[in-house]
Amino acid sequence: MDIRILKEQELLTALHLVWEVFAEEVAPSYTPEGVEEFRSFIKYDNICPMFRRGEILFFGAFEDNELKGTMAFRRDGHICLFFVCRNSQGRGIGRSLREAAAAYCATVLRVDKATVNAAPGAVAHYESLGFQAAGEEQVVNGIRFLPMELAIDRSAYPPAGKSRTPLIVGIAIGSVLLLAVLIFGIYIAARGISSYIQERRPDVYEEPFDDRDRHDDGRDDDGNHDYDGYGRGEHNWDDYDGSYGDGEALSGLESVPAYEAGDLKYETEEKLYSYTDDEKTSMVVDFQVRYPQINGLDKELGTKVNGALKDCAMETVDKIYTNPSESVKEGVLASEYPALVSYVEYKICYINNEFVSVIFQDYSYQGDSSTYYVDLRARNISLRDGTVYEVKDIVNTDAAFMNEWLEGMKDEADDDTFLSELSRKQMESALKGDSQGGVYVANFFADADGIEIGFDFNYKADDPNDLGYAWVTAPFEFSDIREYKTNSAFWDEID
Repeated sequence: MDIRILKEQELLTALHLVWEVFAEEVAPSYTPEGVEEFRSFIKYDNICPMFRRGEILFFGAFEDNELKGTMAFRRDGHICLFFVCRNSQGRGIGRSLREAAAAYCATVLRVDKATVNAAPGAVAHYESLGFQAAGEEQVVNGIRFLPMELAIDRSAYPPAGKSRTPLIVGIAIGSVLLLAVLIFGIYIAARGISSYIQERRPDVYEEPFDDRDRHDDGRDDDGNHDYDGYGRGEHNWDDYDGSYGDGEALSGLESVPAYEAGDLKYETEEKLYSYTDDEKTSMVVDFQVRYPQINGLDKELGTKVNGALKDCAMETVDKIYTNPSESVKEGVLASEYPALVSYVEYKICYINNEFVSVIFQDYSYQGDSSTYYVDLRARNISLRDGTVYEVKDIVNTDAAFMNEWLEGMKDEADDDTFLSELSRKQMESALKGDSQGGVYVANFFADADGIEIGFDFNYKADDPNDLGYAWVTAPFEFSDIREYKTNSAFWDEID
C-alpha cells in the first residue's frame, strides 16, 4: 500500500470516493439539510481553491495505483474528511491514513494536537485511538458531532533523525510510513508562510466508522467484519519508541545547546526567502528558506558576513533552481512526480562579539519526489573580518585527534562499525574538504558545550554503507579539543 499526499489532478477522484462512501454509509443518518451541507462542502470548486492555497491537505491510500481511501486535514491538524472504500474496509487502510496524519502533524506541521468533529457513531472508536472529548455534542446545519482532540507527542515522531546531547542527527527510519509521508508531504507544510483563511464552515465532515476493538482475525466481538482503520492492534511505531541510546528524546536542531554572549552588541534578524510556483501543474516548485542576518556590523563586513549566511541557506535553491545542473534537469524530466523543494531551518548555536556559528538543516526534493534529502550545513564566521572557518582551519587532524574523533562518531552512532568503509587516510582527507565524491561533507559548529565535528552524509541509492543517518557529529568539550587546535584566529574569538 502506498500512502502519499495527493496531487491536484487527483482531487476529483478523491472527492468522488468521498461522496460514494458518504451517500451509502453516512447520508441515511443525516438530515436533508446536513446532506446538502456536506455535498456543498465537497464540491471540487470549493475544495480545489483551498487545496491550492495550502489550507487543506489530502492523503491518499493506493493499492495497485487505485485510490482506496483518503483523509483530508487542515494545517492546524484538524481532520475534516476521512473515508475508505467499502470494499477495502477492514484491511488496515484507515489505520495507515491515521498514522500518516499523526506523523505529518508532528514532524512537519509541528502541531501538538489533532482535532476532529466526530459523528456520534465514531466517538468510541476515536476514543480507542486516544482522542478525548473537547466539548459538548453539537448540531450545526443538520450535522450532529462531538468535538474531540488527540494530544500529539512530537518527541515520538523525530523530525529528521536521532540526537542526544551531545548531538547525533540522522534519518532514523523507525517507520517507512513516516519517510513516505515526508517525501511527499513537506512542500505543503512549507506553504504555511502564505496566509491561511479559515472559513466559518462547520468542520463536521468525518467518516463515522462503525468499527470496534479488533481481534487478530479482523472481526469484532460479534464476529462481524469491521473497519481495521481504528483498531488497537498494529502500530507502525511499535518498533521505534522515539528514544535512542540512553533513552533521551530525539529532537534534531532543538537539542543543540546555544550560547549567546551577555554583552552582545549586535542584533540578529530572521529573514525568509519564500517562493512557490503555483502556475506549474505538472510539478511542485516550493522554497521556504529561513536564515539569520546580523545587524550592527559595519557595511562592508556586514555584507560579507550576511552574504555568507544567506548563501549557505540558499545552497539547495541555487543548485536545483537558480543554476540547476544537467542531472537535476534530467531528473525532473524523468520523474512521474517531479518536485523542486527546499525547506530550511537554522539555529544560531554560538555568538559573541567576535564570532558566530550557525547551523542549517535543509529538507529537500531535488527533482524527483521519490527521493528525499536532509542536509546539515554550517557557517562559522569571524565577526572581525568575515573569515569563514572550516574543519581543516581549526584542528590538526593528527593520529591522536583522529582516534578520539572516530571513537566519538562511533559512540554517537552507537555502532562500532560506523565509517568502517573508509580508511583513516580517507577520513582525514574528508575532514580536510575532500568529500569523496560528495558523500562525506565535513562540518563543524560551536555551541554552549564545545565543538561538534562530523559529516553530512550523501550516500548513493542502495549503498550498503548507508545506515540511514543524514548527519552525525562527534562532540568535544572546549577544554579537550584545544590540545588539537591550530594557530587559527578562531581560537582567539571563542570566549
